[in-house]
Amino acid sequence: MSKEVECMCLECGISLYLDKDGILLGDYVTDTLRAVEKTFCTQCGGQLAMVGLAGDEPNYRVRSERGAE
Repeated sequence: MSKEVECMCLECGISLYLDKDGILLGDYVTDTLRAVEKTFCTQCGGQLAMVGLAGDEPNYRVRSERGAE
């Protein structure tokens, strides 16, 4: 059973969900993001980076301000 991974475009910022068996990972572009090789953004043609498994809580979300009253 294959799972999808969330990939973020480094140019325009949209997320794409791709089958993990169909992507080739390249070098790290940051400490936690790896580049996706030979697959590009469908909107702008930019470089993609793998964020994590689809449906997982992304590590790039900002902390909520609700508790700070």
